[in-house]
Amino acid sequence: MRRRIARLDRVIAAVVTSGDAGNVATTRTWILAAVGVLLIVSAGAGSLLLRHHNNVRPSDSSPFPVGQVFTTQQWAQVKTTLVARGFDGAAARVVSGLRLQRKSEPFALVRATSPSRGVCFLPVRGLQPGAATCSSDGQLPTPLLVFSARDRWGNRSVATAVVGVARHAITGVSIIDPRGIPAGVALIPAAGGLWSFAGELGNTTKLVIQARVASARVVAQTTPR
Repeated sequence: MRRRIARLDRVIAAVVTSGDAGNVATTRTWILAAVGVLLIVSAGAGSLLLRHHNNVRPSDSSPFPVGQVFTTQQWAQVKTTLVARGFDGAAARVVSGLRLQRKSEPFALVRATSPSRGVCFLPVRGLQPGAATCSSDGQLPTPLLVFSARDRWGNRSVATAVVGVARHAITGVSIIDPRGIPAGVALIPAAGGLWSFAGELGNTTKLVIQARVASARVVAQTTPR
């Protein structure tokens, strides 16, 4: 396994340093996918990029450590805002996230709990939590929950970043660009029996996200919020 990871590191380094501006979008999406695969391997999920095995039990720990999305000060500010809105700041977890290249801003999906609203998911763009999607029984109310943010790679290429979660019955999630071309994203174990994912696609601001079950049937399709 160490040898495979080392080879992957060398490939990523070679692509990043190639300097081919025409491959920037492909490179960014590929690296995010590769990181997702590494996270899955480290979490013991035993899956590949597009699919997972249904006998995998998601862990209760966040697959996206806070330090990979927020600085310590930024996360403290986000939790303060959550507490002011009635959420338990100590129980808040980043379930999906990345840093946008534009100004290196955080973009995340946070899981938080509230005595009156139950388990909630809030998109955080920058340091501002958005509207919450909540469930009193602790279950995700829809098969797929996705949010998006505009990004910019360098001085020219416009991109769209997505963060989301899916029910455990989901076995594959794809990002479909305006041409109808799908790109699979890695599903990573998350708290509450869910799968989380994050990705970014260049040269577009309009995406459709599809979720499939083991039979390959599409059970959810949405345009990110």
